[in-house]
Amino acid sequence: MYGGQYNSMHGLHPSMGGVTPMMMGPSAYDDMTVREPYYPDIRRPRSAMSMTRPRRHSAVSAISHIPLPPPMDTYRRASSIHIKFKRRSSLMAGISLAEAQGYAKLSNNDYYTLHDLHADRRHTIFLKIRWAGYNSLTYEIPVEASYDDRINLQTLARRISRACVHYLQANRIPIPWDRVDLHHIEEISYGVWQPMLSSR
Repeated sequence: MYGGQYNSMHGLHPSMGGVTPMMMGPSAYDDMTVREPYYPDIRRPRSAMSMTRPRRHSAVSAISHIPLPPPMDTYRRASSIHIKFKRRSSLMAGISLAEAQGYAKLSNNDYYTLHDLHADRRHTIFLKIRWAGYNSLTYEIPVEASYDDRINLQTLARRISRACVHYLQANRIPIPWDRVDLHHIEEISYGVWQPMLSSR
């Protein structure tokens, strides 16, 4: 299940505005750390000429340096954990993207560890966002942890929310982002997570 299954189309929210695509510059989504924080999952294959004679300062050559999500490894299986986002003292699971960016207090805020998320040595996970009828985008999400490797779920939710908002804007999906709820993330391959979204 991915975003859009419960989608009812609405007009674009006035506060969304335009977003600079990735090709126009790295400022469209600045919550990440190094290199391009997001990239399309559809890539152009390198031509034979580009492989035999690399050129310096080529804009196209930068594509080859984009980090790929880790491949599926038979010895490193994806977990069956669903990391749920639920407001403290709430009976209902899920928070809106607006609430996530508003530092909503979450249940089990320090329950999960870096090991649970299969973060890499840079303390980074990959977030693959999909919406029915649109191309997916994959984001690098840095994960902060305390001295005992426990993550801050509120910080993770905020960063996931920002990635989701950027995805909605970059794809010009006609739905107000503050009407989109984040229920949980689930691991689709080792270290690669997918958010479960729905619209109200």
